[in-house]
Amino acid sequence: MASETVPTLFQSIATLELLRNLQAGGQKVREICELVLREAGEVEPKLQAFTSIEPKLVLEAAQALDVFRLSGRSVGPLHGLPIVLSDLIETQQQPTTNGTKLDAAKQGFKDSAVAERLKASGAVLLGKTRVSELGVVTPPETMHPTSAEHRPGNSASGAAAAIAAGLASMGVGLESCGSVLRPAAYCGIYGMQPSYGSISRRGILPLVPTLDTVGLLGRSLADLALLGDVLYGYDDQDSSTRLNTPTRLLETCLSNVPVKPTIAFLELPFAQLDEETEAALVELEEVLGDQAFRVVLPPLFEEGLAAHDLIVKAELSRTLRHYWNRGKERLSEALQHILADGAEVRANEYLEALDWIKVLRSGLEEILQRCDAFVVPATLGTAPCRGNSEESTHFQDLWNLCGIPVLSMPLFQSTSGMPLGVQLVGPPAGEARLLRTARWLETTARDQSSSGE
Repeated sequence: MASETVPTLFQSIATLELLRNLQAGGQKVREICELVLREAGEVEPKLQAFTSIEPKLVLEAAQALDVFRLSGRSVGPLHGLPIVLSDLIETQQQPTTNGTKLDAAKQGFKDSAVAERLKASGAVLLGKTRVSELGVVTPPETMHPTSAEHRPGNSASGAAAAIAAGLASMGVGLESCGSVLRPAAYCGIYGMQPSYGSISRRGILPLVPTLDTVGLLGRSLADLALLGDVLYGYDDQDSSTRLNTPTRLLETCLSNVPVKPTIAFLELPFAQLDEETEAALVELEEVLGDQAFRVVLPPLFEEGLAAHDLIVKAELSRTLRHYWNRGKERLSEALQHILADGAEVRANEYLEALDWIKVLRSGLEEILQRCDAFVVPATLGTAPCRGNSEESTHFQDLWNLCGIPVLSMPLFQSTSGMPLGVQLVGPPAGEARLLRTARWLETTARDQSSSGE
């Protein structure tokens, strides 16, 4: 792949450095977008990350931003940055296929809340990226950005692969059951599940409304913070959102920790990690020394996984019912099976499953009172091999159920050179502090690694 031998733009420069150049006029947005489009033309035929790229729309938007800057008015916080959106997110003038043939001819007429805020911030919407079928099952055709033998994961894998290949600075997807966090881990980039209700889901295909959040992807922690500062906020058309004070994610992320954080390492009763992942976590715990301690998650949380699965099946059956009615035979057998199972869930079972949210969230908050964040694996191991569509969501399900913030960070590599991700989980509405803690953890781990060499 071209990105392996000739670094693409975002493999060669940090997002914040490029952003400052664009905002100051040191580089023109059109020039950057022309370069990115050329690189996409070289890499995309093999990568297969996009469902659509509209060069004409991209260059028109870039030219308008250059003209706007010359007017002397203040430019936006994402001025000129090319950003990708998963193909579950509606955009004006671009098709939204939702990963299904049933929507292949669907043309966008309105922008989602995410697209509106990105455009208002000066970002350039580079294109729509491949997702699993209706964001649920059947891996997309996307290749892993560095290994022909592996897949980049399910759901938001197109966006993760495009960012890892250096074709965009950041991306947005729908985070539901690890849809963003796992591809981020597999591709060696950063992902974030914000606290539930932080970002409006208006204009995004609803899957599991009780759990769905807008997930963020980037090449650094600062990228996630920068993107979050733009997208967080109340929307009167999404009842899950709430009024809050400004987030200041980037400012907090880049600041120094007032005291060294304390990190808990959770032992999960359902975890069956590969040896390299287990060894990497043990090594990280040893590096942190007195700043780390272990917590064994009670078996009660394993029961919570069953509640999560029941909620997912029941709500998918309802939100995707219209696809079943429009063309059941055009859905995969796997998706048909999920929707059929969900239709059998009884109301009392569903309501009992919802009760688990408060119970488990209370238990996690009790752990978080003793630490700044806790570490858990992001996946069982490295990216799955091509031909293997199975992925465990158990390392995301509990945090997804409880609606608390999670970061996926590429802290390790396997002996084969493939990324190994680690998740850092923080308290509800504690994203700013979590990002700062994550930056400290990343710096500490890398400093130790460098001194060990």
